[in-house]
Amino acid sequence: MSTSLRHRLRGPAVVCLAASCALLLAACGSEQKETTTTSARIAPAQTESTASSSGSPSASPSASPSVSASPRLTDDQAERQRLVPATKVTWDKATQTAVAAVPQGKLVETELTWAPPNATASGSATATATASPSVSADASASASPSAGGRTPAWHTSVATSDGTLHDVWVDGVSGKVISDKPDADQDAEDKQELADRLKRATVTPEQAVQTATQDNKGTVTAVELDDDAWSVDVVDTGNWDKTTYEVSTTERRVLRQEVDRD
Repeated sequence: MSTSLRHRLRGPAVVCLAASCALLLAACGSEQKETTTTSARIAPAQTESTASSSGSPSASPSASPSVSASPRLTDDQAERQRLVPATKVTWDKATQTAVAAVPQGKLVETELTWAPPNATASGSATATATASPSVSADASASASPSAGGRTPAWHTSVATSDGTLHDVWVDGVSGKVISDKPDADQDAEDKQELADRLKRATVTPEQAVQTATQDNKGTVTAVELDDDAWSVDVVDTGNWDKTTYEVSTTERRVLRQEVDRD
């Protein structure tokens, strides 16, 4: 083949090769541009998502442990819950103090309650008209404040041998006599009826309480002499229910019992 023919053939080949390279470079450039554009679109979305998840606190807080709701108490149960724990003197100690304040006295009734607002505890059996804010030299003192300023006390009725009734208050914290005064509403018939009832009762109040609490342990909050039975109130400090037992005054057995869940 002649030299001039070779030059004529080589020229178009070189042109084709150059054109192919140009097309290849253009394609690569376009692909690279598209890739860069796509990456640019994805990057802000990823950045926004990351900023949203890391910049704000978790929407759902950790679950707190469940607290079991305690049963709702009635008004009477709530009152017992306040009164009983505030009392430091048991019924029998209060009764001994009250009976000792009345010559030849015998228990007729005692009940745990709140002392009157102007009550004053005194070492003597003399009723005090006004409350004293401090302890005086003769062992007189104001009733022990407790449970939000109120004082638990044993309101006790004590009778002499002729049936004369005395109203005695005993401080439920200090155990001292708050007041002692005769019942002004009694007449001769009332006194005789009470004296006869006390004579018929061969079971003592202590024995009646023992009988009532032998199967049901709790806190005694009241003891009362009725016609044919001692009435004994016992409070369950687990649920603050009160059970009233009627114990025979002539034999140590329970005649009736009733649970107060109110």
